[in-house]
Amino acid sequence: MTHLSVSCGEYDERQKENRDDAIRMIKKEEKKRDKICSTFLQKVEDPRKSESWEYPDVISVHSSAISSLTGGVYPSHSVMRNHQIDDWELRRCRNVDSSKVSDTEYNLHTPKLSNATSTEISSKESSGNCLVKNRRSDSMLTLKPARGTSAERDIFSRSKPSNYRLSMRWGALGVITAIIIIASVLVASNKGSKKLNHDELEQERKGVEQVKLTPREQALMKIFRTVSTDGLEKKDTPQYQAKEWIFDSDQLKLTALETIGDERIIQRYVLAVFYYSTNGPESWKSNNWLEGDECSNLCWTGINCNDDNIVQAISFDNAGLQGTLPNEIGSLTMMENLIIKNHPLLVGNISSGIGKLKLLVQLGLYNNGLTGGIPVELYLATNLRYINLQNNHLEGKLAVTIEQMRNLEKLILFNNRFNGRIPVKQFARTKIRFLGLSNNDFSGSLPNQISNLPRLKYFHLKNNKLTGTIPLNIGRLTNMISLNFDNNNFRGSIPNKIGNMNQLIFLSLHGNILTGSIPFEFASTENLRMLNLGANKLSGEIPSFSPDSNLTHIHLFQNKLQGTLPLSLSHLKKLEVLFLSSNRLHGKIESILSDLKDTLQGLYLSDNKFTGLLPNQLCGMVNLSK
Repeated sequence: MTHLSVSCGEYDERQKENRDDAIRMIKKEEKKRDKICSTFLQKVEDPRKSESWEYPDVISVHSSAISSLTGGVYPSHSVMRNHQIDDWELRRCRNVDSSKVSDTEYNLHTPKLSNATSTEISSKESSGNCLVKNRRSDSMLTLKPARGTSAERDIFSRSKPSNYRLSMRWGALGVITAIIIIASVLVASNKGSKKLNHDELEQERKGVEQVKLTPREQALMKIFRTVSTDGLEKKDTPQYQAKEWIFDSDQLKLTALETIGDERIIQRYVLAVFYYSTNGPESWKSNNWLEGDECSNLCWTGINCNDDNIVQAISFDNAGLQGTLPNEIGSLTMMENLIIKNHPLLVGNISSGIGKLKLLVQLGLYNNGLTGGIPVELYLATNLRYINLQNNHLEGKLAVTIEQMRNLEKLILFNNRFNGRIPVKQFARTKIRFLGLSNNDFSGSLPNQISNLPRLKYFHLKNNKLTGTIPLNIGRLTNMISLNFDNNNFRGSIPNKIGNMNQLIFLSLHGNILTGSIPFEFASTENLRMLNLGANKLSGEIPSFSPDSNLTHIHLFQNKLQGTLPLSLSHLKKLEVLFLSSNRLHGKIESILSDLKDTLQGLYLSDNKFTGLLPNQLCGMVNLSK
């Protein structure tokens, strides 16, 4: 098979004349095509310069020009719609039999567009290939007869010149570019969607509410946020449940636009938070909370209100409260009494919000399961007179800022885990009358400033780790009624000045390392009922008791007391228990005990050095059997 090119030089005269006409007509269209082609190329090379991807309309090539150029073999045609390409100079090889090019395969080397304007038509004899050179580049279009001709496809094959192939390539490039841009947009959109989905999932994981609020709810939320710093958007929190109850279920349907004021909305919201925080729906034994008005004639259980429908007191005793005390309770600013006792499943820390209750007088949170320390904010409730936190699991030290509580009269911290020194100096600036610190881990010694607590009546330090001596000037506490220093590590002698405590009823120094003798002043104290000096290292004799003594209990066991039983014991007409075991007493058990037969219920004389027979009068003490 012979390969021909456009430079063969074997044209007949008719084809030569037609060619000249065709070239003139093509050049006439050239400027128009060049302008459109330039616009198209700008769009392909830089899509951002065009506002859309709409290509120019169909560019028709004059049929006679193409027919003349191709020797009448190719029919008139138009470039595919929406694609614009540069014109190609085509020449038909004269010796190629049209019947043998029924299925022409067009192979296009990718064109590299340049600014060359000269028309270069060249051909090369080769083995059956017809090469056509682009007038704007060096790229070549190879027309290669394909194997296996088909008559049905003959006209179709020959009707597709090389410019159609190029247009298809440029169209494909445009489509690919468009796909890349669309894909980029979709990827960016997908990333944004994924980020949004991630944020939504994160919010869902945290339980954050994503609901558009009504104007009423927005106004209420603004008020709620002045009380709650957290939890309003998190599902299953007491704050969220309280908010939803006011939004949807509250029978009063309060709004922020009414004349009731924010205080009433806050009060109702805080009570609802308290209800849900202490597991009201599940564990409270009986209540009418969240029904009607909290301060109506049928007040909610455990609530007391004043005449202005403002809550003044909350009190619960063994009512089934569980959970924790919310900080929002500090927003009940008119409250004077807060008593919650006997709820072992009420756990967590003491609410720091209580420090905001400037009118609070009594705080009783005892026999519960509270942990942590006393929040420093609590010391800001300077109107407090009574604090009872006994029987919890509290710990930590008593802050020196307790001196700010100038009105404090009773502080009861029995059975916790408080430690450190007792801030006696700071207590001196208060009105403390009852100081109950037994069964903790307080340590250190008692300073002499203890005498600066003249109002002190009850001073209980049992079962701590206190050391040192009992201050000598403790006798100045003449208003003392009950003094209990049991089971510490106090050393030295018992101050005689304790006998000056004329109001003293209960004195217990059991379980220390006290030495010396028992002050005789104790025997003359008329109001003393209980004298417990057991388990020390006291020595000497038992002092003689005054006939006016009202002692009911004498515990002097496990000491080193010597001598005989004093005859003055017969004067103690109210004596119920005499506990003298584990000493060094000797002599006979005198019949003086017969004078105590009507009152004595306990007599303990074992582990001594008594001699002789038991007096017959002991058999008549019928109360001993009790």
